[in-house]
Amino acid sequence: MKRSATGHKQMAYTLGEAAKATGISKASISRAINSGRISATKKDDGSFSIEPVELHRVYPPKSAVPVSVTVNETIRNTDADARNTSDSNVLQARLDAALEQLRDRDRTVEDLRHRLDRSDEERREAQARVIGLLAGPEPTETKRGFFSRLFGRSED
Repeated sequence: MKRSATGHKQMAYTLGEAAKATGISKASISRAINSGRISATKKDDGSFSIEPVELHRVYPPKSAVPVSVTVNETIRNTDADARNTSDSNVLQARLDAALEQLRDRDRTVEDLRHRLDRSDEERREAQARVIGLLAGPEPTETKRGFFSRLFGRSED
């Protein structure tokens, strides 16, 4: 167990805990691990163990304060460069996380549209088969009577 700068104990995240801590989907975090953007240890049971420092290097922690809330504070020139760089990095990380969420949602919407299209196509095919079964033989086929079939006569 590790201690953070505030003295709190920090344990490695599971994939689900990492998703909750950042507000990013488990699928997106898993893709980041598989692509090498985030390093994680795979346990014997197949689950991931992700160090908080490693996770938050790529995805900032989910803030209790909405991103739209801004602090009305004038930045003085004394530490302006260092602070601007720090603020810029935090904002860039938030922007990257938000864009990743949007891309994840876009992929989900595209997948659902594809499934719906495929489902509609399958429904139409099934309806056509049912209608074909209910309609009976094609009208071009002539029905032979019982006696002509029995005695092998054609109806010419």
